[in-house]
Amino acid sequence: MNGQKILQNFNDNEWKTAGLIKKAEEGIKPGIYNIYLAKMAETNNKAYEGLILLIDKQEGLVYQQANKDFISHKLDSFSSPPPIGKNVSIQYDNHEKLSLTKFEVPTKKQNLKI
Repeated sequence: MNGQKILQNFNDNEWKTAGLIKKAEEGIKPGIYNIYLAKMAETNNKAYEGLILLIDKQEGLVYQQANKDFISHKLDSFSSPPPIGKNVSIQYDNHEKLSLTKFEVPTKKQNLKI
């Protein structure tokens, strides 16, 4: 999408653009992210690691890609919104507490010998 972000909803058997078309955050690779398939996060001693894709303030949700799954977290569970386009670890502890840790995904480097 030429570095742009488009949010679409499926209504009345067709996809409709919701919101503005704007520049995608740094760290999010171009592609189609089917966040409508997101599962609500389990909050009983569970951890999720992955990329923060979107913060939907209207719905009060934070969307994260954890491996090949999409997870939604309640925005009001965070003391401050997580950084979009960054890899984070979100740890739930006994339904009440949530801790957020940023981490860097190791890059694959190839060494060429001549």
